[in-house]
Amino acid sequence: MFRLTKALKSYREAGPLNEQINLLGFIDDHMFLTKSGDLGVVLSVSGADYECLDGNAIDQYTKRQEAAFKVLDDQYRIYQYLFKRKNPYCEYADPVANAAIRNRIAYFKSKAESLYSLTIFYVVVLETAQSEKYLRRILSNRNNNGNGNGTERRRWSDFVGRLSSKKQVVFIDDEIRRTQAILNQKVSSFLLQVDDFLRVKLLDKQDAFRVLKEILNFASQKLDLSKLKHDTFLDFYLCESHLECHRGFLRLDDYYVKVLTLKRALGGRVSRCSSNSSSKSRVTSCFSSTDFSGAEEFKRESAWCCGKSWN
Repeated sequence: MFRLTKALKSYREAGPLNEQINLLGFIDDHMFLTKSGDLGVVLSVSGADYECLDGNAIDQYTKRQEAAFKVLDDQYRIYQYLFKRKNPYCEYADPVANAAIRNRIAYFKSKAESLYSLTIFYVVVLETAQSEKYLRRILSNRNNNGNGNGTERRRWSDFVGRLSSKKQVVFIDDEIRRTQAILNQKVSSFLLQVDDFLRVKLLDKQDAFRVLKEILNFASQKLDLSKLKHDTFLDFYLCESHLECHRGFLRLDDYYVKVLTLKRALGGRVSRCSSNSSSKSRVTSCFSSTDFSGAEEFKRESAWCCGKSWN
């Protein structure tokens, strides 16, 4: 028996993909704003050439990068995105360099199936809770500044301003500008600490838009000509693919997506499955022959997480 409710079930459950995207727009040449009031930037990372380094040098660089990340406290989230794409041969912007490798292009084309490119990006997001900050600042102790009645009147005016839409917009704008300065300072400090051994570049809004779009779109024709036209409605312009959610997989346009979650073993122990050489070879051949995107999220815990201090 045909039921109209069952036929229209998928239609009722469907919705715009941009509603699930928390990005709002760019507020300057580098920084974006989310719908929840958070600010973030996109960094392009070119890793060090490990083949020319010994074990001690690699360990030293790793510890230095770990120390540089400590500049970002528990209010920051760091998302690392790794994109692997097939790259038949290399092209350079300099015509002289292209002429020098012209005789090798045919060789690169013959090895196209085994050549690929890896790109790494960091997305640094500063989380802000606007209302909590306002109330904390309004209800702060009057003895902090030592102004007495002046502090009391300012606190009362801030509280009354929370009830006014116009003043609330002014407060939000002031908090965003303050957070913007803090994030710029932290990112500049991080870039300064890793500048001599790790090539990290702060992307402008055009390049950052392409990176964010590559996370949500897999088709190359949608990425090659992508260009930011407006600073606002970022969630709307990023979503150009049709997403279907099935029980065991996702379908993004004509691409079938499978999400894999990797967990590190505690105490340096390796499971028996991962130590199997045949299993490792199958996984390696799978990732080397296909395009994939990897994502990692880092966030420092509070000062006394798990009984340990981050000092």
